[in-house]
Amino acid sequence: MGFDIHGLKPKIKGKKPEIDWSKATDKDKDAYFKAMDKFEEENPGHYFRNNVWWWRPLAELIHDKCGDLLSEQQKKSLQYNDGTAYTKEQAIKIANRLSDLIKNGYVDDLQKSIEKNGEVARKQNEKMSAQLKAVKDAVQKKFPDDNLVPRDYPEPYKTQFNEAYALKNWDDSYPFNKENVKEFINFARHSGGFRIC
Repeated sequence: MGFDIHGLKPKIKGKKPEIDWSKATDKDKDAYFKAMDKFEEENPGHYFRNNVWWWRPLAELIHDKCGDLLSEQQKKSLQYNDGTAYTKEQAIKIANRLSDLIKNGYVDDLQKSIEKNGEVARKQNEKMSAQLKAVKDAVQKKFPDDNLVPRDYPEPYKTQFNEAYALKNWDDSYPFNKENVKEFINFARHSGGFRIC
């Protein structure tokens, strides 16, 4: 799953590539994707994408540091693909605010903090994974022919599995870096406003 952010009124150079998917050959598809990459590079306000893992920390940064520029609905909608629109003026103010956070070192510090928390989470999750494996191995040994999945584990194995899984630390799942923030800034400046779909 991802977040697709579309510019409302981007300045467009050239014509957006088109393709008839029902008739397209593999060669046509390759040419289309190359043309779209070029189009999007030349038109940074047209479209910005992040998968859910990359978008969440960026959206939290926007919420935390630009929330005063947004309505309550817009703040909430940063975490949903619900089609909420953000005006051109808001987009430019968000871009300016994020640029200031890069200049003053906040984004670098945030990146280091997220990376540090991710490392702690990775170590914690290695231990959790070892506990999950121990439970799975015990179930496999006791019920070798049943091919059980955790949902169907008999007690006490199901409780042991769920308790171990509850220890998962998700901080290693959400990457963040300054380059992604810069790409969003460039998009926002040229978007003419945007919509998260």
